[in-house]
Amino acid sequence: MAKTLTLQAKLPKELYSEIKERVRLGLYSNESEAINAALKKAFAEEAREFLKGLIKNMKISKKEMLEEWKKVRQ
Repeated sequence: MAKTLTLQAKLPKELYSEIKERVRLGLYSNESEAINAALKKAFAEEAREFLKGLIKNMKISKKEMLEEWKKVRQ
């Protein structure tokens, strides 16, 4: 099991309500799970946008980027 740490954060009331609603609907078992899922999704989207920018700015083809990604994952 991965080590976990506790972080206290202030949220806008609307965001807090969205989290509670998703838990109430059974989409997540608890608030922590909902927040973790949202952060992972946000970080993944940010990484994709960063890579898209690299491809565009450095004129790297998508094929070249995928080949490099395969090497990194090995």
